[in-house]
Amino acid sequence: TETHLNVVEIDSAKYVNVDTTTKEGIERAAMMGFASAQMAEMVTSSYFLNVARYLFTEERLGRAFILMRHPVHRAVSMYHYQKSKGEIEDSIDLEEFARGSGIENNWMTRFLTNAMEGELKKSHLDQAKKILSKKFLVGFLDDVEESTTRMMKYVGWKYDEDETKALMQQDCVAKKIMEGSNRNPVEYELPKKGSQAYALISWQTQYDMKLYEFARQLFEIQTKQFGSKEAKSALKKKSKAAVKK
Repeated sequence: TETHLNVVEIDSAKYVNVDTTTKEGIERAAMMGFASAQMAEMVTSSYFLNVARYLFTEERLGRAFILMRHPVHRAVSMYHYQKSKGEIEDSIDLEEFARGSGIENNWMTRFLTNAMEGELKKSHLDQAKKILSKKFLVGFLDDVEESTTRMMKYVGWKYDEDETKALMQQDCVAKKIMEGSNRNPVEYELPKKGSQAYALISWQTQYDMKLYEFARQLFEIQTKQFGSKEAKSALKKKSKAAVKK
C-alpha cells in the first residue's frame, strides 16, 4: 500500500493515487495529507459528508456538483448490472428485486444525510433537500451536455485560449459525454408506469423520487445563473407561456 500521494497518468488523464469511492479510502487520503496537498482539481465520491469532513478545510473549500438520475431508472440499471455479475440469482425477477431482494432503499437521501441504516423519516428528506439546495449545483444524467456546461461555469473551468487546443478540448468533452462513464453494458427495458414493478420500485425509492422532483425545480432555478444560452432562452419561453395562461 502506498503511503505518499502521487499523480498517476491513465489514458492521458491524471489522477491522485487515492480511492474516494469508499469511506476507508477517504480516511486514508486524509491521513496522507490530501486536504493540504492541493494536487487535485476535483474529487468524485458518493460520500459527500465524508469528503467534506476529511478532504477539505476552511482554508481549502470545495464546490459541490451532483449528477442525478431518475431513481426508477437507476434501480432498474442496478438490477440488470448485478444480475449480469451473478450478484443476483437468475430466479429473481425485477418485481421480486423491488420487493426487497437486493434493491437499495432511497440511496440518494441516505447518502446525503448519512442515514445508511434504519428507517427514514420525512425529516431526512427535508434535510436532504436543504443540503441539495444550499450546497450543490444540480445536473442530470439525461441532460448531461447542459449539465457539463453548467459545471464548467460553476467551477470556473474554461477552454484554452488557443483555438486549436480549445477545439481539441471540446472534442474530448463531447467524446466523454457520448461514451459516458461507468455505463451499464447490459441492454434492458424500463418497466412501464402503472406496472407492478414500477410501482414497487417507486415505493422503495419514495423519498428519492421526491428529492429528484425537488432537484428538477432547483435545476430550473439555477438556469438563470449557470444555464447555457439555449437553456435560458427555453426558460424565458416557458415563463412567458405560463404568464399567458
